[in-house]
Amino acid sequence: MEKTDVLIVGGSAAGLMAGLTVKRRHPEKEVTIVRKASKTPVPCGIPYIYGTLKAVEKNLIPDDNFIKQGIRMHTLAVESIDRGNKTADLADGTRIAYDKLILATGSRPAMPPIPGMQTGNVFGIKKEPEYLAQIQKTLESSRKVVVIGGGFIGVEMAEQIAKMAPANGDAAKDVSLVEMLPNCLMLACEQEFCADAETELRHLGVNVMTNAQVQAIQGNGKVTGVQLASGETIPADAVVVGIGVTPNIDLAQQIGLAADPRLGVKVDAYMRTEDPDIFAAGDCATKFSFFDGQPTGIRLASVACSEGMIAASNLYDPLRKSMGAVGAFGTMVGESSIGAAGLTTKAADDAEIPYVVGEAVFPNRHPGALPGCVCDMKAKLLFHSETGSIIGGHVRGGDSTADMVNIVAAAIQGGLTAEELATMQYATHPLLTASPLGYHVMLAAENATAKMNGKKSA
Repeated sequence: MEKTDVLIVGGSAAGLMAGLTVKRRHPEKEVTIVRKASKTPVPCGIPYIYGTLKAVEKNLIPDDNFIKQGIRMHTLAVESIDRGNKTADLADGTRIAYDKLILATGSRPAMPPIPGMQTGNVFGIKKEPEYLAQIQKTLESSRKVVVIGGGFIGVEMAEQIAKMAPANGDAAKDVSLVEMLPNCLMLACEQEFCADAETELRHLGVNVMTNAQVQAIQGNGKVTGVQLASGETIPADAVVVGIGVTPNIDLAQQIGLAADPRLGVKVDAYMRTEDPDIFAAGDCATKFSFFDGQPTGIRLASVACSEGMIAASNLYDPLRKSMGAVGAFGTMVGESSIGAAGLTTKAADDAEIPYVVGEAVFPNRHPGALPGCVCDMKAKLLFHSETGSIIGGHVRGGDSTADMVNIVAAAIQGGLTAEELATMQYATHPLLTASPLGYHVMLAAENATAKMNGKKSA
């Protein structure tokens, strides 16, 4: 029987970060990671396998980086766990005794109960190299592809499939994106930025269909079409389903831990389950909102890494506490970079949170004649009108979009106000950022302070 101090089940973002964190904080501890997949794909890089990287092998996280840190790795399924004796049995019969256990079993693609969903050439997005390679092989030989779901996964998959080189001299691929909401990316981004993403997709030849609901998948053995509730049928050689994920709680349920099929394995803010020696982190664990403490379905690699770090830090003493999911996103669709953090105006309206909006539109270089300039880069920030604290931010523009949104995400978590953001000191450089006279976050915040001060004086 093998022995380890810390056993981590799951080898994607949360599990890998947990392993590294244990070794940093407790280098004397033995750490073992067990995962089912042969290799770990870069989660956020999966769509780019198809149009940009053109190979699954180019989107894998090397095991060597973790083995060099002294982490043992097994590529096997965990068949069972004995909580009383603190042992885990692997698929090959290996038994591992542990002191502390972290469940990082991740998630599985959400596959809606639509008739025909089990038809051939209909794929979810699993984090398994062999499965991802199967998708690639099918897409390469497919002329008509339908992507179901207009969130970040669906949008990025549609964009990358549209960029795939035609096979055997065929015409460009005929890609349709079906989204049931009025706009793609609507749950995370402001409507005007959603419209920008849709425009970029259409420039790439993607048939964007919003306010459209899938009723059935057609085909005998292999998919031939996607039938919509409107009665229209979209011809299809392949279908990619990108409507989100559901937590993988099978192992947790098997060993008697509290878990919900929609919300995940029940954990507290320290990532502790009801078993004092078992923690859970990443997509498999429950999440709560930074803003109101209510359960949320936000599942991101960045959140998983944070939770993996928190769980590992708390194995022997409760040192770190989750502040809840803020929801920070970044993507690039065609030529447009889009980022968002926190609440949209719609989400704030739905939650009846009073807010003031500050906006700024400036070039992302100074002077604007420099190469790589996006002349109309825009920041839109939301501030609580009573406290002045930032509650959301949205950016569209150049390569610095994601980093600017990261400033916003940090400001939200730090409770910074419009006054503080307006007078902060920012690094600027002609080739890298906007002018210090027109830095987007600063000027959008200043715009909001003027509105709030006007209200106070009135």
